[in-house]
Amino acid sequence: MYNRKILGQILKALNSKEIIFLLGSRQVGKTTLTKLITKHSGFKNIFFFDLEDKEYRELFNDISIKTLEYILKLEGIDLNKKSLLIFDEIQLLKDPSNMLKLLHDHFKNLKIIATGSSSLQIKSKFSDSLAGRKKVFIIDPLDFDEFLLFKGEDKLLKLRELFFNEEDKQSLKPLIEAKSKTFLELFNEYTIFGGYPEVVLKDAKKDKVEKLDSIVSSYIKKDIKDLVHIENIEGFNNLIRYLAINIGSLINISTISNTVSLSIPTVKKYITILKETFIIDELKPFFRNKNKEISKNGKIYFKDLGVRNLEIKNFNNLNFRTDSGEMYENYVFNRLNDYDLLSSLFLYRTQSKTEIDFIKIKENFATLYEVKSSTYKKIQKAMIEFEKKYKDEFNGIKKVIVNRDHLEISGDVLFIPAFLL
Repeated sequence: MYNRKILGQILKALNSKEIIFLLGSRQVGKTTLTKLITKHSGFKNIFFFDLEDKEYRELFNDISIKTLEYILKLEGIDLNKKSLLIFDEIQLLKDPSNMLKLLHDHFKNLKIIATGSSSLQIKSKFSDSLAGRKKVFIIDPLDFDEFLLFKGEDKLLKLRELFFNEEDKQSLKPLIEAKSKTFLELFNEYTIFGGYPEVVLKDAKKDKVEKLDSIVSSYIKKDIKDLVHIENIEGFNNLIRYLAINIGSLINISTISNTVSLSIPTVKKYITILKETFIIDELKPFFRNKNKEISKNGKIYFKDLGVRNLEIKNFNNLNFRTDSGEMYENYVFNRLNDYDLLSSLFLYRTQSKTEIDFIKIKENFATLYEVKSSTYKKIQKAMIEFEKKYKDEFNGIKKVIVNRDHLEISGDVLFIPAFLL
């Protein structure tokens, strides 16, 4: 089992009284992560409850404090000793909120971890009674660093680390150029097949595609539809395919509605379902008037490019694709779209169609990102215009051109290969 970046944060949270929630799509590695947590947790008494097992679901449904005490004793849990309890797929219970509240409030020696694959269902089943009693971690597919770790590419991983920490990044250019071919080959694999752990660990293309198909078939085509009761399965499938084809394009709900033959309310509902089940995410536009961010069109990206490529049935090399620019853009979105509460990510587009792919704002400092899938050495005019327009509104503005393989610092502009981002 390989460590995930988020493991350290979760282990720190074990020292708090809060219930720990691990949310993410199925087969993203939540169960394996719980095993890693138990390995490093320091708890001697650990109990795992798989709520896909009907017997466990029936056991923990409709309970009181007294019946819960009996159940715990029946499972061999000594309530006088510190124990770690893990509930996998917590959303499958009828009233998980009540059960977890009782455990938290009445059994002080128990530390609780719960996993779930549908934040939509969890939101509908969890009341405000858990406010202040829980800490949530979102588990995404492997990022590029984790991908390199799983592939055994320790030297490339170390080189990325050196690049992040080195102030004089230009000095690493000869070393990076020497490793560029290998970086690009692995980056190509990552963007084509994505970051689901079991997919990454497969070697053959055929095996990777079959595993992706298994994930999509069991999760998107079955679990999601069962969990949230999709009425129009064909329309739902057509919507996913439409979004997969149009990653990185401005989304117009009316156009989608007409194209996939779904009503506007249904399109909005299905997009919400896909967001809340960790299949897609949305990038909102940047405006001076913050109220407009809610109403103006954004862009949709997939949390995992392997899932997206399966939907369009295209696993060709990036060098032979017409959508390589969109794939680079989707990759950069996932890299920048972290869960830092102090930062926000936007797209920028004016009425004259001047556009910047991403603007990341943190503590009143703006970083502008333009993404190109080719070797690129030009400073974007839109970035210069944005800086002139907004220079007095930010403490600083940095410009980054993400491209295929060119590394250079030109004035206040950083040209960086996507594999180093």
